[in-house]
Amino acid sequence: MLYGRYRYLWYLVGTGIATVLIAIYYKYNPAEYLFFPKCPVKELSALDCPGCGSQRAIHSLLHGDFRSAFEYNALLLPFMPYLALGFGFQLVKNPGRRQLFWRKVLYGEWAIKVVSVVVILYVIFRNL
Repeated sequence: MLYGRYRYLWYLVGTGIATVLIAIYYKYNPAEYLFFPKCPVKELSALDCPGCGSQRAIHSLLHGDFRSAFEYNALLLPFMPYLALGFGFQLVKNPGRRQLFWRKVLYGEWAIKVVSVVVILYVIFRNL
């Protein structure tokens, strides 16, 4: 975690970069433009990795098309709030007992194992 006097500057820079990326993904469809990066796993093996389709899904989400976003990458929709909550936990300077409990439940050792199994099963079933 970033500490010190430049902590909020890094948050500001990160927010600026995220805003620019959101604008790019809103305006340009990754399926139609070649300047978006291709998945190296798919290029080398012809298999879909857990992240394949995420760029197109983000474009669809920004346009309110949840069905297409789910079809492009079904893991993206449930994991976005999960990741946002994790980032939120990182922003809390002095977490209380309740926040520490939920952070351990949602991001502790067993949570990592459950998320890993879900991702592995997702990769297997999407490549059948």
